[in-house]
Amino acid sequence: MAKKILGYVELIWTCDSCGTKNPGAIKSCTACGAPQPIGVRFEQVDADSFNFIKDEALIRMAQQGPDKHCPYCGTRNLADALTCVQCNGDLTVGAKSRPSGMVVGQDAQPTEVEIDTPGSLPGFERTATPMSRGLLLLIILAVLGLCFFFMWNTFKANRTTDVNGVVLSTAWERSMAIEAYTTVTESDWLSNIPSNASAYGCSSRLKYNSSTYVPGSVESCGEPYTVDTGTGIGQVVQDCVYQVYEDYCRYETQAWVVVDTVTTSGTDAYASWPDLNLMQNQRLGGRSERYTIYFDVNGRSYNMRTSNFELYQSAVPGSSWTLAVTEGGDIRRAEPNP
Repeated sequence: MAKKILGYVELIWTCDSCGTKNPGAIKSCTACGAPQPIGVRFEQVDADSFNFIKDEALIRMAQQGPDKHCPYCGTRNLADALTCVQCNGDLTVGAKSRPSGMVVGQDAQPTEVEIDTPGSLPGFERTATPMSRGLLLLIILAVLGLCFFFMWNTFKANRTTDVNGVVLSTAWERSMAIEAYTTVTESDWLSNIPSNASAYGCSSRLKYNSSTYVPGSVESCGEPYTVDTGTGIGQVVQDCVYQVYEDYCRYETQAWVVVDTVTTSGTDAYASWPDLNLMQNQRLGGRSERYTIYFDVNGRSYNMRTSNFELYQSAVPGSSWTLAVTEGGDIRRAEPNP
């Protein structure tokens, strides 16, 4: 999602000492002279309208990054200042940057960032309240507990026991699909339709959203909101996407499609495929085979399905087999005894 900058507005702050509301760019209270505190929260002059700043100097100040407070006297300085305007103290080590990146009017906890070098000034990232260590530990333990629970149940479900079984009976089923080359109706984006097909019934639809401009796209933006830059100046932005539309159409084309499936079945050891009588515009499609072997294990019945014809042929009724059986009664492995 792209952020569209509409402009900049001046914010206001309330003095903790006397309650006076002051312009955001003013570093001390206009009534009592008290310095603007580090953790002060800026407000918008009029939340329902945006009176954009025209002063280029104020705009450049907002674009430089959040102001910082002198570690020696607490005075607020511009982001690119190397020495304090009040006490001439060194601001390259130990200075505290102002909170920034929060949406003005939303409830968020301001944070302070220690500035070691002028080049490490933060941009307009939104601050986040860190999660407590106790809560994080509880979440980790809960996730580990769930993982162990699912792993243990998966292990139990797949654990097998070898038992001796006797083949009671067998059954087989074989199927063959018949395909015909015929006219079918498909739907797709106009750009994907084959050149030899005629499109009809087209309608314009949203194909995808892009965070960058695409020729012919439609810009769609949310409601404007103001972000605290940490300078007393607010940046008014909108979250925008570029909606790309394209015609979605129906078209007719020729393709091989399944028109019938012929199945044959039996219980003997010599399974056969169905006999097919194909027409001129038809062909053989996919084939499938399924074999079922029924076992008796100490009076309890089990069955196993397989596509292995060679294994099926070995399942002679009355023959003895070793079966690997799960607690749920699934046969995971079956081998005829010598």
